[in-house]
Amino acid sequence: MKLRNPSVRRIWIVGLLLFYFTGTTAHGIESPLPQATAVYGVIATDPLYLWMAQEKSFFKKNGVNIDLTHIPTNQAVQALVGGKIQFTTAGPQILEAALAGADTVYIMCPINNFVLSLYGKPDINGVKGLAGKTVGATNKGTPSDIAGRMVLAQNGLKPDVEVKFAYLKELPALVAALKEGVIDAALIAAPSTLTARGFGLKELLNITALKIPFVQHSVATTRSYISSNPDIVRRFVRGAAEGLDYTRKNRTDALAVMSKYTKITDPAQLNEALDAYGNAWERIPAPSQTAIEAVLASSENPKAKNAKWDQFVDDRFIKELTRRARLSNPNTTRPVFHSRSYGTESCSLTSRKPLSTVLCNGMPCSALSCAVSNSISPAT
Repeated sequence: MKLRNPSVRRIWIVGLLLFYFTGTTAHGIESPLPQATAVYGVIATDPLYLWMAQEKSFFKKNGVNIDLTHIPTNQAVQALVGGKIQFTTAGPQILEAALAGADTVYIMCPINNFVLSLYGKPDINGVKGLAGKTVGATNKGTPSDIAGRMVLAQNGLKPDVEVKFAYLKELPALVAALKEGVIDAALIAAPSTLTARGFGLKELLNITALKIPFVQHSVATTRSYISSNPDIVRRFVRGAAEGLDYTRKNRTDALAVMSKYTKITDPAQLNEALDAYGNAWERIPAPSQTAIEAVLASSENPKAKNAKWDQFVDDRFIKELTRRARLSNPNTTRPVFHSRSYGTESCSLTSRKPLSTVLCNGMPCSALSCAVSNSISPAT
C-alpha cells in the first residue's frame, strides 16, 4: 500500500520509530530495568552477599537495577517506613517497627542466630565472673545487647542489677574501651575478635557456637511495596539469594569484595570474619519461626505478647526459590534442574543424586543459584 499523503506517511514513520525504540528486545534494544534502592545497615560481614550480588551483576541478571547504599540500621528502617527506600537489612528493628504500626516485613533472613562472642579482661573467670562488672554492647535493643542479656540470665545473673550495661555504638569502640579498662567485657563480632585477642583479651563465651535462635540479620521491605511491586521484590530476592549462594562457595572472591566494602586489608582479619560468618549464613535464607519468636520474647512492646511470628513475614519469594530448586528437603533424592553460568561455561542437567553430591560445572551445587539462573525471564 502506498502512502501518498505526506502527513500520513510521517505519522506512520514516527509510529515505527516509537515501536522500535520503546518496544521489546526484538530489534536488540532492551527496555530499561525497573529500579529500586536497597540499604545495608552495617559495614560488616553480614551483608557481604548483597555486595557480591552487586559486584557480580546478579541483580541485573535477574532483571532489576539496584542502587545499593549504606545508611545506619535505625535510620534505614525509618527511611523504609517513610517510603524513601525499598529494601534494607536489619535485625529486630523490623519487628519492632511493625509492632509500632508500620507495615515492615521480613522477606529474607540469611542469619537466624547470633554471630557474636563475649570477650573480657584476662582475669575474669567465665560469664559468672561478670557479677558486679560492666558489659559493653553497641546499642540497647540490638543483637549484641539482647544476646548479652540472654547469656547473663542463663548463667544466673540479673542484667542491670548484678551486671551493668554500657552502650558504645561501634564494635571498635567496644574493643578500645575493653582494652583501656573502661568496661570489663563486651559483645563483639569478627573481625574485632581478632583485634581483641591481639590486645591480650580473652573469649569468655563463643555465642555463635551456641546457635541461639534470633534474627541477627535480615532483609526487609514493606507490605505496601510488595503489593504494588511484587515482581521487583521477586527479582531482588533472586539476585540476593544468588549472591548468598555464590559467596558461600567462592572464598577468594568473597574476601576481595569484603575488603573493598569494609576497607579492611589485613588478610588475617578478613579470614577471621569470613570464617565466623561462613557457617552462620543460611543455605536457604528463609525467615525462621524460632528466630522471630525469640525476637518477640525479647521485645518490651506490650503488643509482642499476643503477636504471632508469621504476621511479620512474607516469605513467598523464598518459597518460590525453594520450590524451583527442590530444596524443601535437601536430604531427599529428587529430580533437580541445574543451569549455572557464573563463568564462561554453562551447564544444564537433570539429576537424581542427593543435592549434596551434585556437581555443576565441576563444583558442588546446592541448586539454589541454579534455580535462580533458570527461573526468571528478562525484565519486560
